Amino acid sequence: MDTKSEFESTETPEVPVWDDNSLDPLKWSPKKKNLILAVMCYMSFLTDFLAGIGVPMMLPQSKEWGISLVDAARSMTGNTFTQGIGSLIAVPFAQRYGYLPVMFWSTLATVLLTMVCAVVPTWIGFVAVRILQGFFSTAAQVLGLTIIQEIYFFEEKVSKINIWGWSVLVGPYAGPFISSFMLRSLTWREAFWMFSGFVAVGLIAIIVMMEETAYDRETPTNNPDRPAGHWKRKMYSLIGITGSRMKGRKTLLQGSMEVWRVFIQPQFLLVWLFHGLTYCWSVGINGTLVTFITPPVSKGGYGFDTTALGLIYLSPIIAVITGEILGHFINESLQQRTIRRLKGRFSPESRLIALVPSVLSMCFGISLLGWALWLHWHWFAVALFWAIFVCAAMCSTVVISAYLLDCFPNDSVPVAALLNFTRVMFGFLVPIFQKDWSSAVGASWSFTTQGIICVVVYGLVVVVQLKGAEWRKKTDMCPDEIIVKRVDSIES
Repeated sequence: MDTKSEFESTETPEVPVWDDNSLDPLKWSPKKKNLILAVMCYMSFLTDFLAGIGVPMMLPQSKEWGISLVDAARSMTGNTFTQGIGSLIAVPFAQRYGYLPVMFWSTLATVLLTMVCAVVPTWIGFVAVRILQGFFSTAAQVLGLTIIQEIYFFEEKVSKINIWGWSVLVGPYAGPFISSFMLRSLTWREAFWMFSGFVAVGLIAIIVMMEETAYDRETPTNNPDRPAGHWKRKMYSLIGITGSRMKGRKTLLQGSMEVWRVFIQPQFLLVWLFHGLTYCWSVGINGTLVTFITPPVSKGGYGFDTTALGLIYLSPIIAVITGEILGHFINESLQQRTIRRLKGRFSPESRLIALVPSVLSMCFGISLLGWALWLHWHWFAVALFWAIFVCAAMCSTVVISAYLLDCFPNDSVPVAALLNFTRVMFGFLVPIFQKDWSSAVGASWSFTTQGIICVVVYGLVVVVQLKGAEWRKKTDMCPDEIIVKRVDSIES
């Protein structure tokens, strides 16, 4: 490839012209871009939020249906697993018909399925509906990175990914927190009616504030003419007519194969494995902590009721906010320092050094969390060590997302889908064996082993740091390097 990639030249025009009516999203005003980002963050937040609301509901559901807490958790586990499947299915449809119709139709389905959760009469039926809900609710998490890639310049992206990453990671903890307080005055079925309203607000925001961001800059004539009238143009974009008329788009088969092409690139595969094998423990803790802290003290638990269970979820929420702030300054500082050192050039692998403190903090936090549960330390210790792990996972996610977007600028949809899939796939497996593993060897050793795994798999990242630049030069999917033209008039 040429030293200067097409990626850089399309992202950094010499004279940016802000125009809300332009078809090119890069030329939209900062206000319009940030409104779209806000909607994507809200919908990305709701994906895992809707999964997490089931944590405190397991207590009343186990009593209503006469099932164990482990069986009650299966609806949440199924919901989480199908998020991964849904993310992969969304890729070819988004690449063929555009991002907005995928957002619209999937959110509409999520509203309806959340309402059905409130009235389904049996446990088996509830599990089935929750599985479908997870499948349709994941679109925003897949398309969030892609839309950031489409509408923001290079210098802006890492801060926007940080904001979007915060919305993704806070969702699974905000769900149990809010749900537990709702259950003080509402039944779990009434709470689901309330949560369907949350999703309906997102649907309205998509209709009113979002625009189609897919745009062909290589061949502008491939972009269809927009119909006259704001609402007619909006409707055509929402239901997929505009996207279907776009020329040069990948077919559904080509979009599916693009996922495989990205997946088999060595720099992607190794980072993908690292992310899955470190982030999965966060999902495992979120799904199984209730089994450690709700049993009475006489049985080795903490005797938490639904209110106390909700309050302890403040810990990871605060951790995610802290991680967002730390990640913003660390990643921005690292990026700018690298650009200055290389005199306007940027090597994506330079981002990965920021994973070192994240990995060490994850190992420290999860190991001591296990000892706190095993030795029955004060609940504040449980909250503190859990927060340390979550904060580090937040920082790690932002670094990995930014690195892979740098490497695959024209394949952001499959990148985002595969990242979501690895979080879900590995995260789905952990709750299955987490409790039994802890019961067999003790929470102290099972959680410490998880911390050791986080450190060991960092070796995959070291390989990418050493070989990543060479691998990028061997494929036409990646830029050899990034040349940054500073545009002083850009406002974040």
